[in-house]
Amino acid sequence: MTRINLEDQTYFVTGTTHRRRELFSDTELARIVVDQWQHYQKPHDFDLQAYAVMPDHYHVLLQINGDHNLSRILYAVHSYSSKLINERLDGEDREKIWQGDAFDEVIRSEDMYYQKLAYILFNPWRADLVENPYCKYEFCNLGEWKEEEGEEFLEDLYSKYGRWAE
Repeated sequence: MTRINLEDQTYFVTGTTHRRRELFSDTELARIVVDQWQHYQKPHDFDLQAYAVMPDHYHVLLQINGDHNLSRILYAVHSYSSKLINERLDGEDREKIWQGDAFDEVIRSEDMYYQKLAYILFNPWRADLVENPYCKYEFCNLGEWKEEEGEEFLEDLYSKYGRWAE
């Protein structure tokens, strides 16, 4: 199914590993996913605004600039990350990495944007990967938001939208 793309549209995207394998418990494999999302920003003209790579899935919030296409972005990230991950896996562990199509949702309002942002940034805490909602997790850019917007921003985000992260 072809995804419709509107210019300068923001999306919430979730990609899940095939059979929900917890591949990204391996930090080297999780780093590949983060690196690929960051790498493809420039050639595909999108802004990666938030991300969290969890043991068996990832969430991203991205704004596509101009007339670039979400399907092409997902194809680039998924195909090259699959290649790199499979190169690092031993023989019998090599198989399909991603489960079908990623789930995407168009952000339709400022309120929805902050709901999804909270969901992504606090996801590592919700999954017990960090001690509290404001702890940095290596494969989530909460730390960047904390540096740029301050801890008070994150506290406000959690107080207003934390229910979306639980």
